[in-house]
Amino acid sequence: MNITELSSQYFVSPQIEVSDLVSLKAQGFDVIVNNRPDGEAEDQPSSADIQAAAEQAGLRYVYNPVDLKTLSQKEVLAQDELIKADEKVFAFCRTGTRSSVLWVLANQKDEMSFVSLVAEVMKKGFDLGRCLPAMERLKKA
Repeated sequence: MNITELSSQYFVSPQIEVSDLVSLKAQGFDVIVNNRPDGEAEDQPSSADIQAAAEQAGLRYVYNPVDLKTLSQKEVLAQDELIKADEKVFAFCRTGTRSSVLWVLANQKDEMSFVSLVAEVMKKGFDLGRCLPAMERLKKA
């Protein structure tokens, strides 16, 4: 697994497999967040399958799917609750980018912090350029 730490309690990754859940529990994660809508690709495991494996491994599972075309404050607030909880959170989507977008939007305070957080995430290997139009709609002034 290619896991990227965005903060001490929030980590992101590309798509995981059902077989990864035991390893994630062993790494100390408390919550698994699926930001990828079901059915994006034929070979992607379903949310229900990942949820079953997560719960069997003793992990809390949250399904918060993101489509950048319809990204709203609802998805950001759901992720923000998890980010602010005192739990180690592992969030994933197809590449990890949408999970990173939610982290930026949840943590921004103003224009300056938004720009700084975007730059920080991009340094970690996520190209947020294509996401910026969707993010701009939810950016704090």
